[in-house]
Amino acid sequence: MAAVEKITIKNEQEAWTALQQALAGEISETAQISFEGWPVFRLTIKGEDFNGTVPTRVMPPILELQKEIYRIYCRAKYQTEDTRALKQDDRDQLELVVVIEKGSTEFITELGKALNEIVKSSKMDGKQVLILLVSVGAMLTTSVGWKDWLQTKERLHGEETTVTLSQEETKRLEMVTKALTQQPELKKTHEALDDFKSDLSKRLKAEDNIKIADQPIITGARAAEIVPTPRVQAKEIRLDGEFEINEVKFPKVFGGTYRFAVTRIADGRQLMVDAAPGVLSEQQISILKDGAFGIKHVIMEINAREGRSGITGANLVSISWPKADSNDDE
Repeated sequence: MAAVEKITIKNEQEAWTALQQALAGEISETAQISFEGWPVFRLTIKGEDFNGTVPTRVMPPILELQKEIYRIYCRAKYQTEDTRALKQDDRDQLELVVVIEKGSTEFITELGKALNEIVKSSKMDGKQVLILLVSVGAMLTTSVGWKDWLQTKERLHGEETTVTLSQEETKRLEMVTKALTQQPELKKTHEALDDFKSDLSKRLKAEDNIKIADQPIITGARAAEIVPTPRVQAKEIRLDGEFEINEVKFPKVFGGTYRFAVTRIADGRQLMVDAAPGVLSEQQISILKDGAFGIKHVIMEINAREGRSGITGANLVSISWPKADSNDDE
């Protein structure tokens, strides 16, 4: 019996090397992945208002980043965006810690332990989980991820980019782009992290500046020139009531997420809903499956995120038969 391939990622260089190998198909699907000392998110903001203090104007994007870290974790570990699936231990591991120093404020969180928990619980194989987690770590914690965001903003503003990437950095950015192609679900995280970077930079005063991993990224003056006002953050809402299940897309792998189209009876509102087996009981999954093979009404509790363009994500919390229904199994 062949020995199981074990890969431990301890620093950024090892992370990039492992990602390159995984994208090239050189990592086994049975590989055991672990993180030790990487990734570490280290955001430093310098300015007159950051001398041992945290101005309230920068807290909304930091809090939104905390929520996005929760959602990344939930998607990978529990196959849902419903952060109510988080246990207290999960939240403790993912908490952003603020370290205040003279003349600057530093936001630090070590994500290695949290990623190891995802590896243990994820339904993905070794190669898939490596591509996912190293890409997320790179987009959030490396200067390459932030330079890519800045280049994009400058180009969209119709300007020549002021960001210079080395040959090695260009190669690394190409790897992230390839990962986004291989795992489309990463695009949602990529967009959310870009929104965080834009929102934070727009809240800087002209003389303030951001550093990532000790590398200067952007000043408040430059952000005012090229970064548009961030789009309205999606708000969390509930969509409970009686629904008709129109179609269910069953997971391609055991333990995967169900995705189904429903219509709310009260107002005819249609939406796509995700259902993670880890959140639902076996009885509720049975109702969901039964509802897929005929026009049947069910009672659903749904957590959703609503943005300017409509519902951007909906997750099933519970499902049951209507009380008057003879199929009532609850």
